[in-house]
Amino acid sequence: MTRSPGNPEAHFEDVKAVVVATLNIEDQADDLEPETGLYGNLAELDSLTVVRLIVALQKRFGIEIKIDEIAGDIFDTLGRLAAFVESRVRCEPLCGATTAAPGGAR
Repeated sequence: MTRSPGNPEAHFEDVKAVVVATLNIEDQADDLEPETGLYGNLAELDSLTVVRLIVALQKRFGIEIKIDEIAGDIFDTLGRLAAFVESRVRCEPLCGATTAAPGGAR
C-alpha cells in the first residue's frame, strides 16, 4: 500500500502501524509518539528486527530501501523513521526511474 506524498501525519500513522505490527507491541501503540526512541529504547527492536522492519516498510509503502541509505539515526525515533519513509515515498517515482538504463543497457 502506498500513500500519496504530502501528508506527513498519515505517513507517521502508517509507519507506526508497521512498527507496532512488526515488533508485536500492540500494547504500547497508544504511547508511541514521533519523539519515541526506537533502537536502544525498545527492547523488541534489535538488529534482526531492524531487517524485518525494513522489509515490512518496503512492502507496505512500495519503496526500495538500499543498504547504504540506512544510517543509525534513522532508527533514533519513530518520527525520524517516518520522515525517512516519507522521503523515500516522495522520491520513489523519480529515484526508481533513474536506476534503469535506457533501452535495458547496463
